[in-house]
Amino acid sequence: MESVQSAFNKFSNDVKLMGSSAFQPQSSPPPPPPPSASYGHSGVLVTRPPRQSVSLWTCSKLCAVCFVAGIVVGYTLKRRVRRWLSSLARRLKDD
Repeated sequence: MESVQSAFNKFSNDVKLMGSSAFQPQSSPPPPPPPSASYGHSGVLVTRPPRQSVSLWTCSKLCAVCFVAGIVVGYTLKRRVRRWLSSLARRLKDD
């Protein structure tokens, strides 16, 4: 997981470097920073450390549990709806 994150960070840094030099016209000055942004000594916007992420194993377990719970709820609901419809049909038939 860390190798994917490091590759993503490297890619995003490359894109930032390309975007800052290749796609901006040389004659216009860079736009002024928003007033609420905080800048470090190098002029780069200070970023927060990455948050904790969920591992692939935990995500897989959660998906499996939700899938099984959905099947159980679906069959239970199907059974309840059939009972409700049969009782409703009996009442309508008696009338």
